[in-house]
Amino acid sequence: MNLFRSEEHARRWPQFNPASGEGFIALPDLADFFGMETRHHLLDADYLSAWFPKRAAERRAFLERVGKTTPFWLGTPSLP
Repeated sequence: MNLFRSEEHARRWPQFNPASGEGFIALPDLADFFGMETRHHLLDADYLSAWFPKRAAERRAFLERVGKTTPFWLGTPSLP
């Protein structure tokens, strides 16, 4: 992962791959993504039984809410 001050700055980077363009996410959205409820319980003794099963649905709902619905974000295979 590389951090740039803006999407435009990243696109001017000599090693930028245009196919990775959909991977941009705003810092506030990234902070919200890592602040989801299931992440708050990673160290709970019952995390695997109580919280891990809820993680995928929570992630999908968040990504859909911020408009990240492509296979890149949802982990679904893209069709040629």
